[in-house]
Amino acid sequence: MIFADRVGTFRRMHESGCFVMANPWDVGSARALEQLGFPALATTSAGFAWILGR
Repeated sequence: MIFADRVGTFRRMHESGCFVMANPWDVGSARALEQLGFPALATTSAGFAWILGR
């Protein structure tokens, strides 16, 4: 998917009001949340740093 398509998709999600955006802490939890049907996932710089042991 091209970046502009992702931006458009994200903007359309906001048009319907509020939505929950899950914030996974690793690849496994991201895959689980995707399987649960979350249309978008947030990212956490702290979570990524903790995975790397920093």
